[in-house]
Amino acid sequence: MKKILITGATGMVGIQVLEQLLQNENVSQIISIGRRKTGITNKKLKEIIHADFMNFSSLKEELINIDVCFYCLGVYQNQVSNTEYEKITCSYQKALTDILEETSPKATFVLFGAAGADPSEKSRILFARVKGKAENLLNSTKFHEKYIFRPGYIHPTGKRKPPGWSYKIGLPVFTILFKLFPSIGISDKDLAAAMIKVGLYPKFHSRVFENSQIRELLT
Repeated sequence: MKKILITGATGMVGIQVLEQLLQNENVSQIISIGRRKTGITNKKLKEIIHADFMNFSSLKEELINIDVCFYCLGVYQNQVSNTEYEKITCSYQKALTDILEETSPKATFVLFGAAGADPSEKSRILFARVKGKAENLLNSTKFHEKYIFRPGYIHPTGKRKPPGWSYKIGLPVFTILFKLFPSIGISDKDLAAAMIKVGLYPKFHSRVFENSQIRELLT
């Protein structure tokens, strides 16, 4: 039976991961760290409302013997300043992995990343550079298994959807494109299923999964 840690459980992908984990018979406990409640009540779930994502020292006891961490925390680049975007994407992640290496060094870490991430950190595109830096930070940790998921377009199937007017305008177009050319992305539900499959039942050593490989995991 697995003890799971999840961040970003109120997001579009994170809520799908959480809901599927709650239904998994091999999961005994889920610790969710976030700034607000998910609205889900379940005996397996313990929600911790946490304000400072640069400091997790007060949660050290809760983070002991974590088997798998699903890191789904993130923000859309156009919602915050460039500095804040890098802080949320990279510094928050590092703050958590630093303490998790101490409390649960044998944990498997599953990162919800993005297509286009540039691990060289030389791209002129901020998004690519920062996502690449986040991957490098994870790969520098001592966790036994580290899995990075780089989905393309993520199609929403649940109640949680990305914020912003650009999304509302673009969704009808992408819905049609996704039906015609499903290989351009994956649904939030299928992405969550793939992440859980790899995290709970690893058949690979630490690796990166591009969009096409994520889709293949479910075939």
